[in-house]
Amino acid sequence: MTEALPLRSVGTFIELLIGAMLSPAGFVTEAYLVVTMRNHWTSYYKWLQEGRWSWLALSRQFVCLIMKVVKQDVIHLVIDDTLTLRASKKAPRSQIHHEHGNKPNLARYVRGQCWVSLAWVIKRRKQFGLLSRICG
Repeated sequence: MTEALPLRSVGTFIELLIGAMLSPAGFVTEAYLVVTMRNHWTSYYKWLQEGRWSWLALSRQFVCLIMKVVKQDVIHLVIDDTLTLRASKKAPRSQIHHEHGNKPNLARYVRGQCWVSLAWVIKRRKQFGLLSRICG
């Protein structure tokens, strides 16, 4: 998957990926705290916010990896978006979203961040398992 990244970004990506896999929820802040990182927090923040790499190229490499590793007739790719509510306008990419849940205790429009996840699910012994995810 690192073929989709500039060479100087590979170490940063791997550190964040391993930290996200080891942390309970997989968030970047938790990833930073779980693994002993080489750089200061702002380096990772700037790489995620302003880095010159493509989520599309990374996703293509992810799918290529799946096709090489998993020897199954059917591989389910899952793309999901989740709205995380935020109170602060300063939260990265925080904006107003329509609340589709129609819950009586929530407004029709809420401030939040939209997180998109890409995962692959394979069938093993009649069970489906979530093996990986990429959030952005």
